[in-house]
This record gives sequence, structure tokens and C-alpha cells, in this order.
Amino acid sequence: MGVSEELKEFKNSLKNRRKEFTDNAMPSLVAFNRQWNIGSDDFVFPEITEALVRISWVAFGVSVFVFHFPLACSTHNLTFHFLALLVINVITILLAIFTAVISARGTIMDSQPRRLLPRLLYIRLPIFIIEVALTILATVHAFRSTNGGEGCNFATIARVTIVLEWFLIATAIVGLFIVFHLTESEVEDGTTIAQKSWSRRMRIFKIGQDHSMRAALDDLAVLISSFFVDSDLVPSDVVAGLLLAYHSPNNQYPPVKEKEHENRPSWMNLKDAEYFLHHATCVYGWPTYILYNCGLKSIYRLFRKLQCCGRMRCAQGQSMVVEDNCCYCNTAAVILANERRNIDLQFMSFRNRLYEVPFAVIADHDRKSIVITIRGSCSLIDLVTDLSLEDELMTVDVDQDATLSQDENIDRRGDVRVHRGMLRSARYVFDTLNKNKILNDLFISNPNYQLVVCGHSLGAGVGSLLTMLLKQEYPTVICYAFAPPGCVISEYGQDEMEKYVMSVVSGDDIVSRMSFQSLHRLRERVFQELMGCQRAKHEILIRGVYQLFFKYPWQDESLSGVPRLPDSPTADLESALLTRRSSYGSAEAANDPANDPPSRNPEHNKRLQLYVPGCTVYLSTVDGATNETWIDPKCLSDVKLSVSVLSDHLPAAVQKFLGSAPGSSSEESSEEIVVVTSQPV
Repeated sequence: MGVSEELKEFKNSLKNRRKEFTDNAMPSLVAFNRQWNIGSDDFVFPEITEALVRISWVAFGVSVFVFHFPLACSTHNLTFHFLALLVINVITILLAIFTAVISARGTIMDSQPRRLLPRLLYIRLPIFIIEVALTILATVHAFRSTNGGEGCNFATIARVTIVLEWFLIATAIVGLFIVFHLTESEVEDGTTIAQKSWSRRMRIFKIGQDHSMRAALDDLAVLISSFFVDSDLVPSDVVAGLLLAYHSPNNQYPPVKEKEHENRPSWMNLKDAEYFLHHATCVYGWPTYILYNCGLKSIYRLFRKLQCCGRMRCAQGQSMVVEDNCCYCNTAAVILANERRNIDLQFMSFRNRLYEVPFAVIADHDRKSIVITIRGSCSLIDLVTDLSLEDELMTVDVDQDATLSQDENIDRRGDVRVHRGMLRSARYVFDTLNKNKILNDLFISNPNYQLVVCGHSLGAGVGSLLTMLLKQEYPTVICYAFAPPGCVISEYGQDEMEKYVMSVVSGDDIVSRMSFQSLHRLRERVFQELMGCQRAKHEILIRGVYQLFFKYPWQDESLSGVPRLPDSPTADLESALLTRRSSYGSAEAANDPANDPPSRNPEHNKRLQLYVPGCTVYLSTVDGATNETWIDPKCLSDVKLSVSVLSDHLPAAVQKFLGSAPGSSSEESSEEIVVVTSQPV
């Protein structure tokens, strides 16, 4: 048998092994004829914590008897209830320790060693009911009793002890509600179960929302449920899987592929990008001002600029400021942020509803530019727009837009799809500009100015699509997109987008790598790592979190507890299979798209891949130096796990990367984000 045939047989064995685990593994707990939102191996830390807390309670209760002997007081009728609670707590401590020991057995996907755990829960239920009943009786007697005479404090201390007992009971009840699953395990329709479960979890966010927002949250629940419909994982399993994927010794990400842009415009440079980043961040308003200027002096300067119930409030509909708060805190923050720049605020809208994003229009006389800056994600509504990733549900063909359908260049290579939520937001900004004739008025007074669109995060995606809407009337419009989402426009629309949009991606930013396909591949990696893991979950969590911040003394040992696959394809494949149980954590299977297992949902395989918009410059740090690389957006098709996946997305991180890059402006880099640019009082 040849090497290729051996490898083919090996891969088929792995697929069968994976199917076997998928069909038989039940990581979530099944007890009381229900499937719970917790795994049978999730009781280690809670039970140890409960045991320690109850030991402290017992120690406190024993000290009450030692130092305040109850028989010497007239309130000795509390003694029976108190002793009963002590006995119940001692029994519960023993059961908690035993439960933690049982829960620590086995691996995530091998729950057989933990088969006795449901029986322990059956034993604990009547004991818990007895504990609640005794606590109620003790509460009634304790708060009806007097202090028992001079020098007798037993009743008072008993009340304190009973209050602590109620705290233990309340904690247990809250934990029960958190892990309770409303659907019985006999229901076979996993898709319906997942969708209803996530819809229930979204209910709290629907409070006070309109119909469109509620519908968007339902769509989001459908999307999230599609990632978990064919698996039986609980949240702690996902966390453990992410730690395994992060620490996997076989991690390999797509290499940075440089892309030469022969006719890249001169305005696409880091110096200008750094300048307009300031506009993209100041529109975040007063929260960002406080975040980057957390001092009494800065707060005092902001307070001086406020117009609490001022004249503008009475005629807010006719003013240049739309839906700011009563004190115009956001407007004051923008004014403070630009005190060193020669600008005029023409229009500011802080309306934040579904597909209606805050934005500002500024006349920058220093750069002779009309700047449209769009705010990024800063609320639940923005998050809903960001996470609307499902292709058939949340993308739209550009021909369905009245303006884009007239553009013959954008889809000349084929069908172009864009993020539907971002396009709707861009259409809102576009219609608002036209309705109020904002750009027309500005260009009348500033005829030779350049039209610039900029934004960060969600604002970058919306801004890039707004540029496509504006370019037919303003063919010289340009756009700077900072940390844009990785799901803005499909491949065939990039040729036209590259003429107008410059995207800046820094470090391991997860948002710029986030798309439906990349999240699906990350989900597969998590599932694959869990399949091959031979360690208990509590050990993965402890060692995984520890290794995030400190160097582990056994770096040559994999976190999953399994060795790497042999480098040579002619090695003993059967031995590798038995040792690892699954090769889905290996570089060959996890990083080669051809080897990616197909989705169980056929619709997933038909979705069109979306990318970051325009010409993309990637800023990375190597040996303390910042490198600038113009890349193919396809390099960002996989989520790269690191400790900085979130921090690299923040405006401060983008500013730091731009300020230290070789092509940045040393003068402009002294201007910090938002209000650091302001002058002192």
C-alpha cells in the first residue's frame, strides 16, 4: 500500500471516529429526565467552592457554641435548629467533595467515568429541601426570640448565621436557574431546540425595543444556534476548546500574502491614515473622552463645555446636532477633541437605532477636506448589526440597491454581495446627507475640498459602503477604514472598492478576521481539539489560563495531553490514531481548507465569503518593530487566537501601530486619540 493510500485511509478513519463521537458523546449533563446547560465535569470548581464556604459556615457555627454556649441562655430553644443546620451542612460538605471528585474524572467527551454523578444529585435534592425547611424554621424562631438576658448574645449571632445560610441557599437557587434547560431531552429536533434556547436567552435584550430590533435579535438567535445545532457542548466546553486551540502545538495560520497594487493612489499612506484616525475616533463621544482622559482636570474641562438644558435643546430638530443627550456631552467631547485643529462641525447625529448609526460631517480646513466620520460599535444595537453574519439572511446583492444598481463597474466580474446590515446603515447616512443637503451646502462654501469618509470598526464597514454610494456623484471620494469587519463585501466587488477604500488592520484583530466562514472554521477547530483531548476539563482550564500569562514549566507537553502527529507520512498511522483519537488538532487537518470537514448544514457550504473592503494594509510587530505590509484580504480568512485579539481592535491599539510604523508622521503621532489632543485650560 502506497503512502497516499495510507493517508487516505487514515483520514477516512478520522472521519469515522469523529462521527462516532458526534453520535454518542453527550458532554452536557442529563439528570431528572432533562438535559442541562452544564456538563457533568463542570462541578469541580463550584463544589470545591461550596465545600470551602460551608466549612467556613460550620466553623463559625461551632465557634458560636464554644464562645456563646446556648444552654446558658434563655434562648436555648434555638439549639435544636442550629445543630440540625450544622449536621446538614456537614453532610452537604461531604457530598460536595465527593461530587467534585467524581466530576473530575474522565475527559470532556468521555463521560462514562462520571456516570454516578446524577445519582449524587438525586441524593442532594432531598437534603437541600430539608435544609431549606430547617432554615425557614430557624429563621422564624430566631427572629421571634429575645436576646436571652444580659451577657447572652446567642440569638443575635444565630441570626447572623441564619442570614449566611440563606445566602448559601440563594446562591444554589440562582445557579440552578442558570443551568436549567427548559426543553426535555427526548425532543429530537435539535435545530428547533437550539433556536428556541437562544431566543429565550435574547429575551432580556428585547425589553424596550421596537419590532425591527426584536426581529433582528430573533435572526441573530437563529444564526448563533446554527453554530451549536449539531453538537452537545456547554459554554465551559467552548472555553476549554478555545484554550486548547490557542495552545495547540500544531497551530498554523495562513501566511501573510503580499499583494502588489500597481496603481495604488498616493493618498493611501500611513501618514494620512493616522491623521484621519483622529476623526474616526472622536465621534465616539464622551465615553471615549473619559476612557482616555480619566482625570479630574479632563472631566472639569468637559463639564465646562456642557450645555445643560441650553438653548439648543429647545430647537434640537433644527440644529446641527441630532439626538444628543440633554447636556450635549457628546458634542462637547467632539469639540474638545478638535481644539487644535481648524475645523467646523457642520452636522452631528447621535441617533442610534437599528441600522441607524451615529455620524458627523466636519469641514477640516487644515487638510481642505469634507470629512464624514461614522461611529463604530458602542451599543447593543451596533453589536446586533455587527453579528449579522448569515449570508442568505444578512447579505444582499448590490443590484437590489437603487444607487448601486446603476454602478456598472462594481459587479462587472460577477455577482457582488455585501453585508446587509452595513448597507442599510450606509443607506441611512446617504439618505440623511441628501435630505438635509449637507454636502451640497459644504461644497458651495468649500468648492475645492476633498470628500473623505472614515470610520472605525462597524463605522469602517459602513463607511466603505457609503463610499460606493457617494462615488457616482462625487467620483473623487476616498475612504479610510480602520479595523473594518471581515465581512463587508465579496471578492468580485473588491476591484472597484480598491480604488476608493484603504483598510488598516492591526495585529491579531479578531473583528477584521470575523466572517461566517471563519467562525465556522473556528468552531470546527474547537470541536476537533475537544475530540482529541485526553485531559479533564478542570485541568485544561487551570493550565490553559495559567499559560496565557506565565510560561509553563512543561512546554514540551501539549495542553490536550496528546503528542503531535508524526512528521513522516510513512509513520505508524494506526498508532497515531489510537494515541491521539483524532487528528483534528493537527496542522494538516486544521489549516488545509481542502481537508476541512463539510458542514452538516448544506446551506453553510453555499454561502459566499465576504472580506474586508479595499486595499488592505496590515500592521504587525516583529521584534519590537512595526511592519507595514499590503496584503490580500484572503489572508484574514481565519481567526487567529492570541491574548490580543480584542485589544488590537481598540482605537488606541490602531493609533499605536500607526504611530510606530515607518510611514507614519512623527508630528501627527504626538496627537493622542480623542481628547489628548486638547489644550489645557
